[in-house]
Amino acid sequence: MQTFIYRLFRFSLIGLIPLIIASVLYVIFDPFKVLHDYDSFVETDAKGMVTLNQDYVSTTTFINNSRKTNYNSFIFGNSRSIFYQVSDWKRHLNQDASCFHFDASGESLYAINKKIEFIDKKGNEISNILLVLDYATLIQDKPKSGHLGIISPVLVNNSNIIAFHKTFFLAFLTPKFLYAYLDFKISRCIKPYMKQNYLLDDRPRNYDVLTNELRFDYFEEMIRKNNYYTPPRLSVFFNRDTTIQKFSPECVFENQKSMLKNILSITRKHNTSIKIVINPLYDQLKLNEEDLKYLINLFGEENVFDFSGINKFTNDYQNYYETSHYRPHVAREILKITYK
Repeated sequence: MQTFIYRLFRFSLIGLIPLIIASVLYVIFDPFKVLHDYDSFVETDAKGMVTLNQDYVSTTTFINNSRKTNYNSFIFGNSRSIFYQVSDWKRHLNQDASCFHFDASGESLYAINKKIEFIDKKGNEISNILLVLDYATLIQDKPKSGHLGIISPVLVNNSNIIAFHKTFFLAFLTPKFLYAYLDFKISRCIKPYMKQNYLLDDRPRNYDVLTNELRFDYFEEMIRKNNYYTPPRLSVFFNRDTTIQKFSPECVFENQKSMLKNILSITRKHNTSIKIVINPLYDQLKLNEEDLKYLINLFGEENVFDFSGINKFTNDYQNYYETSHYRPHVAREILKITYK
């Protein structure tokens, strides 16, 4: 019996060795940057980087910077909101505006509500909010899963902290990610397969840690030189019927209404100037009429601006990098219309 137990122990120990090695590598390298402290989550001169949880990046950067900067103006939304550049936005605000991009990839209304609540509880003044919305954001009224979607623990009173770190460790152990990550660490270059499923990213970028603003000036320069819209990039721009207006399904239900009312309550508490922009998306689907009507009734017609559907922005593919993200000059024009 003792011999059997000893052999079983040895066998179990041998089986644990790969897991122990992986755990050590995970703690040392911290690929998703959720274990250690960082002055900046984005290395603009890096040859490539692991795709991070932008919710965690924005929230942690806000907390870190708040020790020195008293932010009072915030941009919320999914990755489309990053193209509303602070330098453009500040032209429409008071001189004392201190701006911060509080965006997240695939952002949800649920998480936006939590972020605004968090800022309020921290005691920051909320003078201005630019709320960039679309169907994909409004429909999400519950916490998300997955290492790129899970919400930052501090936004939910650390109620998900165990699930948060478990999610990232399991993502690290995923064979596709682990293989790609170790290959990148050894080769120091991003290979095409590494960019599948948002594992790693090699797009050149500019980043301002103070405002948490991400820009893709490299691509704008390529467009200026007529080098961006190559046949492979043009292939993603599918044909649309630009004569008959189609609408998104309804997405503002009771949960959404409760969250939107809470956001309104906080803005009234702070006497906030809030502007809501509905994204002009390449698919040209217009926000559901009932949803738009609710937003207007709640926040006021002077504060809600719908750029979805068929219009001068969505008609021209050159207003987009691809079918999901429109360019900064479009956001700049929208700001002029919104704040005129």
